[in-house]
Amino acid sequence: LENQPFYQIAHYDQMRPFFMTVVSDADHWLFISSNGGITAGRGDADHALFPYYADDKIRDMAGVTGSRTVLHARRGGRWFLWEPFADATRDVYRLQRNLYKSLWGNQLVFEEVNEDLKLTFRYAWCHSREFGFVRRAWLRNTGAGSVRIRLLDGLQNLMPSGSTSQFNLEYSTLLDAYKKNELLPDTGLGLFRLSAIPVDRPEPAEALSATVAWSLGLKPAHVLLSSTQLDRFRRGQSLATETDVRAERGAYLVESTLTLRPGASLDWLIVADVNQGPCEV
Repeated sequence: LENQPFYQIAHYDQMRPFFMTVVSDADHWLFISSNGGITAGRGDADHALFPYYADDKIRDMAGVTGSRTVLHARRGGRWFLWEPFADATRDVYRLQRNLYKSLWGNQLVFEEVNEDLKLTFRYAWCHSREFGFVRRAWLRNTGAGSVRIRLLDGLQNLMPSGSTSQFNLEYSTLLDAYKKNELLPDTGLGLFRLSAIPVDRPEPAEALSATVAWSLGLKPAHVLLSSTQLDRFRRGQSLATETDVRAERGAYLVESTLTLRPGASLDWLIVADVNQGPCEV
């Protein structure tokens, strides 16, 4: 796969969900279920990019945590809605799902082939010492004609910097109330932080670090910092860029419109990292 050796499990979705890890040569940790549910972070559980849970909860959080892609494809004068790897469209199209893991265990690739729409979508998880966690995505047109795509792609349920694993486990909805998601429009950088550190003492407790996310390779029409507009996108309605969202679970979703000629493909990156201070941001 792209001139690198990988192991492949074809039709992996016909198996019971199973748990995997993606290794790093730095301080990254990443555990993922074959159904897409994921937890990841740096160093320890208190520096998590996605909520740190046990295997069963990670599996149950698939679809609301980690990678998320929704697209509308125009073929033959009609628009079709497709959500790769979602159970909702599993029986709508003829699909084949394949899983690839690099020989060294440092890359994991999910692939869904839509035989009806003649489209193939992949996304991969890997690491960067400098930039954190890298999610790469590919979309390829395997059909005979050009296809028009309206795409929404990114990450869901990003943890703000400064939230500990224990606090999230015990007071998850209270933690949501402290979440503050910001977009720097000039750069497209998303900041996910706490409005304050939750404490029981009557003293100031500023949150001075952030989780960050950004994209490369897509021309964004809009950027979303939460998942609240997902249903609008599914219905084909217009979206509005979110620049300041409070008390909602963090997301970094990019909307883009593109045309793929026969045999053409497009790839892009969404990158995220934890515990970034002002200088790192």
